[in-house]
Amino acid sequence: MPSILSIGVTGLNASKRGLTTTGHNITNVNTPGYSRQRVIDATREAERSGNGWLGNGVRTQSVERLYNGFAVAQVRSTQSSASELSTYATHAGALDDIYGDPAIGLGPVVQDFFDATQGLADDPSSVAARQLMLSNAQTLVDRFHYLDRRNADLRGQADRDMASAVDRINGLAGNIAEVNAAIIDARAGSNQQPPNDLLDQRDQMLDELSQLVDLSAYEQDDGALNVFIGNGQTLVIGNRARALETRANPLDPTKTDVVYSDGGGGQIITGALHGGELGGLLRFRHELLDKAGNQLGLIAMGIADRVNQQHRLGLDLNGLSGGDFFAPPTIETAPARDNNGVMNVSATLADVSNVVASDYELRYDGGTSYTLTRLSDQVATSIDTGGASPYTSAPIDGFQLLINSGAAVGDRVLIQPTSPNAAGIERLVDDPRRIAAAAPLRAAEASDANGNPVNSGDARISQPEISRAGGLPLGSAITLTFDPNAGGPGVPGFDLGGGVVGSVLYNPAVDGDGKSFTFSGIGGMRFEISGTPAPGDAFVIGNTPAGSGDNRNALRLAGLQGGQTLLGGSASFQDAYSRLVSDIGAKTRHAKVNAESQQGLLRQAQSQREAISGVNLDEEAANLLKYQQAYQASAQVISTAQTLFDTLLSATRR
Repeated sequence: MPSILSIGVTGLNASKRGLTTTGHNITNVNTPGYSRQRVIDATREAERSGNGWLGNGVRTQSVERLYNGFAVAQVRSTQSSASELSTYATHAGALDDIYGDPAIGLGPVVQDFFDATQGLADDPSSVAARQLMLSNAQTLVDRFHYLDRRNADLRGQADRDMASAVDRINGLAGNIAEVNAAIIDARAGSNQQPPNDLLDQRDQMLDELSQLVDLSAYEQDDGALNVFIGNGQTLVIGNRARALETRANPLDPTKTDVVYSDGGGGQIITGALHGGELGGLLRFRHELLDKAGNQLGLIAMGIADRVNQQHRLGLDLNGLSGGDFFAPPTIETAPARDNNGVMNVSATLADVSNVVASDYELRYDGGTSYTLTRLSDQVATSIDTGGASPYTSAPIDGFQLLINSGAAVGDRVLIQPTSPNAAGIERLVDDPRRIAAAAPLRAAEASDANGNPVNSGDARISQPEISRAGGLPLGSAITLTFDPNAGGPGVPGFDLGGGVVGSVLYNPAVDGDGKSFTFSGIGGMRFEISGTPAPGDAFVIGNTPAGSGDNRNALRLAGLQGGQTLLGGSASFQDAYSRLVSDIGAKTRHAKVNAESQQGLLRQAQSQREAISGVNLDEEAANLLKYQQAYQASAQVISTAQTLFDTLLSATRR
């Protein structure tokens, strides 16, 4: 038969456990990650008597942790997204501050350079105007170098932050594995009762881990939690954790990869990672930093290439042909460090207007087949060399490849058409007199010994335009003399002299206001004759003399500013930079807005979790009174049992 004393003791113990648990809740009200606990009581097994079943007191089944897996998963998912967006917005803001600041951006110095070029065109003989152009050109070069260094600084900071995040991930993974082992032991030693405080400790670590990278977690039957990151990459299995590390990318050593640390080559998992601080850093690098570096290099490439082309077509004050004004653009190629063969590839610029601001990977597939992948958008182009070595490809995105045999299957080469040019651009002209402001040829009507025009017709000739330097300077002047029968009886035209044999037809009645003439072998020379010449009228095309005040090449140099030179012929130099600045600014603002929105969602998710798992001091105070009263009542039961026992003893003594 149940004992009233033992029943009172069970009540006393149950109330004590309730008081202990309530006190534990109260003292941990400010402990991060703590989940409120409560005692789950049940009646002890009753005993049968002749009068029915008699109660046998209370027993404690478990101390339950108030926990909702869905709410916790929501917090972690939202925390991972919020951390990613916050990290992305912070780094994007730093990049936006650089490119969007007129004081240190590229736009004003490009404008200053072309303003100085226009100033030279206005006064081509002025040494001061020439010196100003050189000075502004150097300022332009220095600004490219400065922006390239700032890009490198931001990349270095992002790499350091990635390494720090990986170190913290490793530390948390190791701690989670240790807590997993402790939970397994605790459950085994307590009849599978949950070790609540250890579970809270593990959940807190998972919350911290979700701030670094997106994760998923699955519980085993023994209570251990398996943790996966990215697209299912293993981080923790039971009581074992896999370590990560950062290494230089084997194709592009300037980029940092996240790999499994196995003492060997390691498995690269960078592309699979997302969410958290690590995901934000990787997104920033791919979406903004790489693009900014390539776009900046493309603008430097465009300016250097177009200015050099035009400058080579002019004459300086010494009467010499202009050379390269800036260091010619280069396309860098580098074999991957893990290649097994000898992959020898070089690249040359074909047309800067078709160049895309991106890096490329050329991969040898075997046989005569290669694949060129544009890394910015993964667009792939197949190349079949047909077994030729060396093999020159057709132009692809504005450049051509020269491929030599010797590669092993799977070997790769990194091709960087644009990014190196921001650091590589240099001013080559130091002497103001060496600026080629004059055009190499000039045309005029024939004149007498005193320099007076002798033509009697109203025909006029335009100044020659040159498209290349071949065939220049002229060995002697070219004279075009009008002959009504140059092409045969009644077929008018100009007879050519000065070392050029033949004639060109010109019929004012047919040709109307003018006719264009092109001499491809003489610098691609092109000019136009309009009006009606009289028989014997002549025009002379000769070399521009040294020291002349000719400004035609300077005008064409200044005109490059407005030319649709880049991005498929859709953007000028400043347009391309403005698009870059606009893109960085738009993505930065978008990231900041999204980060603020995600923080709001995170607060909501945390509030929902706290409503379930958080400690409510008012509720705990009520529980204290409840358990205190129950404790006192159970003590009274024991006291009553004692009184009955004493009464029974007194009765038996008689």
